[in-house]
Amino acid sequence: MKLNDEILNQALLLSMEFGENWLQPVNKRLSKIYPGLSDNELVGCNDLCAEVNKDAHRLVYENPVPGGPEIGFMDFELFSTQLLKKFAWMSKENLQRLYSQSCYYARK
Repeated sequence: MKLNDEILNQALLLSMEFGENWLQPVNKRLSKIYPGLSDNELVGCNDLCAEVNKDAHRLVYENPVPGGPEIGFMDFELFSTQLLKKFAWMSKENLQRLYSQSCYYARK
């Protein structure tokens, strides 16, 4: 099966789950949705999602916006533009969720 934007976005969505699946590999969950994926494709999706999350979190963390008593975060549009340069397949919904999570982690 060829990896496409739909599969990659589903994998990314799974990688951002909280609860019992928090920080867990997406392989098994993704294979239930797309049983035609090979083990190599599943591992590749998992590795790509880890890279996306790491890059997004680092991007927000390393680009704080000072102002007022609390640190703010980079503009969503700038965040999106930067990530889409490397991961052009990402949906707007996933970008928004990834931005929210990245801001959340940057506060911690």
